[in-house]
Amino acid sequence: MLAFAVLAVGSVAGVRLGWKGHGLFVIDTPGYADFVGDMVCALRVADAAVVVVDALTGVDVGTMRAWRFAERRNLPRAVFINKLDKENADYAKCLDAVRTALGARCVPVTLPIGAQADLKGVAGAMSGKGMDSLAPDVKAIADGVVEKLTEAAAETDDSLTEKYLERGALSPEEVGGALRDAVNKGSLVPVYCGSAETEAGVAELLDGICDLFPSPADRGPVAAIGGAAVEPKASAPFSAFVFKNVTDPFVGQLTYFRVYSGTLSSNSSFFNVSARKTERFGHLYFIKGKEQISVDEIGPGGIVAVPKLKLTAVGNSLSSEESPVEFEGLDLPKAVISFAVYPKKAGEEEKIAAGLHRLTQEDPTLRAARNGETKELIVSGMGDVHIAAAQQRLRNKFNVEVDLRLPIVPYKETVKASAEGHERHKKQTGGRGQYAEVYLKIEPLPRGGGFEFVDDIVGGAIPKGFLPAIEKGVRGSMAAGVVAGFPVVDLRVRCYDGTFHDVDSSNMAFELAGSKAFKDGMAKARPILLEPIHILDVTVPAEYMGAITGDLNSRRGRILGMEQAGELQKIKAQVPLAEMLSYCTQLRSLTGGRGTFEMEFSSYEEVPAALVQKVIAQYQSKKEEK
Repeated sequence: MLAFAVLAVGSVAGVRLGWKGHGLFVIDTPGYADFVGDMVCALRVADAAVVVVDALTGVDVGTMRAWRFAERRNLPRAVFINKLDKENADYAKCLDAVRTALGARCVPVTLPIGAQADLKGVAGAMSGKGMDSLAPDVKAIADGVVEKLTEAAAETDDSLTEKYLERGALSPEEVGGALRDAVNKGSLVPVYCGSAETEAGVAELLDGICDLFPSPADRGPVAAIGGAAVEPKASAPFSAFVFKNVTDPFVGQLTYFRVYSGTLSSNSSFFNVSARKTERFGHLYFIKGKEQISVDEIGPGGIVAVPKLKLTAVGNSLSSEESPVEFEGLDLPKAVISFAVYPKKAGEEEKIAAGLHRLTQEDPTLRAARNGETKELIVSGMGDVHIAAAQQRLRNKFNVEVDLRLPIVPYKETVKASAEGHERHKKQTGGRGQYAEVYLKIEPLPRGGGFEFVDDIVGGAIPKGFLPAIEKGVRGSMAAGVVAGFPVVDLRVRCYDGTFHDVDSSNMAFELAGSKAFKDGMAKARPILLEPIHILDVTVPAEYMGAITGDLNSRRGRILGMEQAGELQKIKAQVPLAEMLSYCTQLRSLTGGRGTFEMEFSSYEEVPAALVQKVIAQYQSKKEEK
């Protein structure tokens, strides 16, 4: 069975089909940037890829992204120029764009007969079928095609090269076998054309897939972690990789996996190497649209769906327990946008959490977690459309409505100078009173230094047993600093003196005294506000460099460097997180969707004094919204 990915706009689906005695598995993936995770998962288990290009829009940013991901995995590829039946479709122009963007190794093997509404079908370059019916402009393209295909075939083997140089031609049999090698090695990318809607050229595409794409056996052993490799043989020990979870309205969760070796039977079990657990299951299904076809067993190259697995997740490796083998995991892109999730109705927090948990199981590029500092539930993904889709699925699948808001930035507070703090806590209300006196010294630590509590008491001024209570009081006050109520970091607190009472002193009294002494000292130690700084990597076409650097400067960014990345430019910068909450949308607007970025935390730095009051006002406003 040959598994290949169709990289185009569409919902993710795995479909098994037969074509002229061949078994094929088609994984259709979205081409939109926000759903790139589905593309990565599909390419992880595919033997080859068909990149679909819209004849009206040509090679766009989605096409290039799909191409790069397929190239990264060294997958054999083909291109299908679609929608040639539509008004304004221009085959010659689109083919030129394909060859310019993807390389001269892209050679047409089918050509359109007719154009736009008069599209009749396609002609075969090597077979010669229909070539007499080509329009003059297309015939001009076809003139050198056979020669290019023959040259590509000849270059795969030295003996074929000699024959071609001697005879000036190769037999159809020689060309056919050699073209398969060329496609497998990536030195040739066949370009097909037609219309998926009218099915013009689709049969020829399927013929080409069967003739030119490699089978699992052609691809050879599959590498595993630790230098191992599995042979794509039915007689070998079972191994597979999980690449997709979906929720079916009738059978519940369906888990898709690709079998690399061995045979798996229904109503049996497998060993989840990633989870180190054995899981039993019932049915194995081939999926065909909404139809689920039960099968008794599946072998190498097969893609099946299994319902109601409890221990198995996307990215897991499966095998027999006797011969465990683990494959490389998914190389998923990092989330680029985050929103805070709030219920529209009180009391639905648990439903939201459960729904998001299910959604993140289905889509590994969607992440949900509670921020321990701001206490907000944060959902992160690949773009605003991705997050909006998750919001809609929460509503449709789990019947829960949520509001999405920009998250609170996790600012922190610290001090720039040393200072002393003092508190004498004394309270007498009848009966036993409360008494504790504490002297503290607060000192700044280097950025990232955390917190240190030092016992500098001498002469027994405070009994050792009360020091943990003082530290507890200090830590309690550090949770909400004196500038704007953010956590305090990067300082040392020395407890160097104090007094106590034999009867009235208690842990509670010293905890209160420690808390107030800390606040007193911190207020004198030049407290400042810190903001999270992230390292940003932006990749854009060269013509957008000026717009991007100008925009980053306006966001208080510091450009660290620029470098060439193929045909693109990569900009590295340091930028405050507060300025990046809506950057995904802005970058898409500035580059027409052709820019991408990744961002990760770097450090905390002082907020400029001119912005401190603005930050405090924004934070108080968000607290009131909550």
